Amino acid sequence: MSKKIYNLSASEFGDPACRRLWTTMMLNTYGMDCQFGTSGHADSIVEESALGSLLALDIQMTNQRVSPVLHDSACWNGEHLFLNVVKNGSISIVQNGSMRTFGPNSLVLMDPLHPYAATFDKTAFGVLRISREDLKVRGLPYSFRDVLGCDMSSPDISAVRDFVLFLVQESSSMSSALGIRLSHHCMDLMDVILSEGPRSGRRRTGASALVLRARQVIMRLARNPDLDVAWIARELNVSSNYLTRAFKTTGQTPIRYLTSVRMQLAEKLLVEKNIKIKEVAFECGFASSSHFCSTFRREFGATPLEFAFSKRASALKDKEAFNSAEVLCKPIDPSRH
Repeated sequence: MSKKIYNLSASEFGDPACRRLWTTMMLNTYGMDCQFGTSGHADSIVEESALGSLLALDIQMTNQRVSPVLHDSACWNGEHLFLNVVKNGSISIVQNGSMRTFGPNSLVLMDPLHPYAATFDKTAFGVLRISREDLKVRGLPYSFRDVLGCDMSSPDISAVRDFVLFLVQESSSMSSALGIRLSHHCMDLMDVILSEGPRSGRRRTGASALVLRARQVIMRLARNPDLDVAWIARELNVSSNYLTRAFKTTGQTPIRYLTSVRMQLAEKLLVEKNIKIKEVAFECGFASSSHFCSTFRREFGATPLEFAFSKRASALKDKEAFNSAEVLCKPIDPSRH
C-alpha cells in the first residue's frame, strides 16, 4: 500500500516557513494544534499508510506539544480515537488538571473530543486512528473523558500492543486486501483493551460477552453470502438457539444485526462510489441483486438507485449553495468603484 511521508528536519526548525508548514499539516491532516518547545530539536517525521478502515501512523517527534482542535478544517477528528504505542522516549499528557507520563512499550488511547495536551520528548511511537463508529457497532465503549493508559502487566494487553505495533510498522508493505483483513482482526481485539475488568467500569455477563463476540464475527464475515445463524454459532462454539436467545437480550436477532451491518455498508458504497447495483449487492454479501434491492427498499423506503440519486443530488445542491455563499461573502475591491 502507498505511504505518505511528512518530514521536518532538525535544520529546518529555525526556519519560520518550515515550522509553519509543519504546524499547518498537523492541523489540517490530523486535527492537532502543534506548538514547539524551546529546547533542542531533532528530525521529526510522520509516515502514514491506510489499513482498511484504520489509518496507521509511524511518528517521531521531539520537543513538541499537540492538542486536538475541533473546527471546520479539522472537524473529522471527532469521529476517531487514537491508539498509541510508545516505542522509545515518553509522552506526557495533561488533562483535567493532572499530568500522566507514559514511557516505552506503553499502550495509550486518546479521545480528541475531550481536550488534552500531549508533549513529546524525543519520542518515537506508532498510532492507529480508529473509527468511533467501528467501536460502537461492536458494542464497545467509544467515548472516554480521560486518556486510557492500559495495564501493561497483562499478557493479553502486551500481545495486543505488539500486534498494533506490527500493523503500524508493516502497513505500507502489505497488500490492500491483507491490510483490510488485519484491520478487522485489530478491531476484534479492541475488546481486550476496552471491555475487561475495571477499565470499562463494568463486567460483561455471559450473554453480553457472547453477543459482542458474535458482532465481531458478523462484522468480519458480513460480505459472505452464506453467512447465517448456524455459521456464526459454529464460529463461537455454541448452539444456534443459545446464540439467538443471547441476542434477544439486546432486542435484536443475529440476522437482523447482520442485515443492519450490510445495509450500512451498502449505504456507504452507494454514496461514495459510482458502481453498479449488482456490484454493491456482491460487496454487501447478497447472492442476488433482486434480494439486495428488496431488502434495501424495505430498510430505506427507496430503491438503491433512488437512494443514490437523492444523496448525490443533495450533495450537489449543498456544494452549489456553499459556492454561491462564498461568492456573496467575497470582499468588495474599492478600487473598482
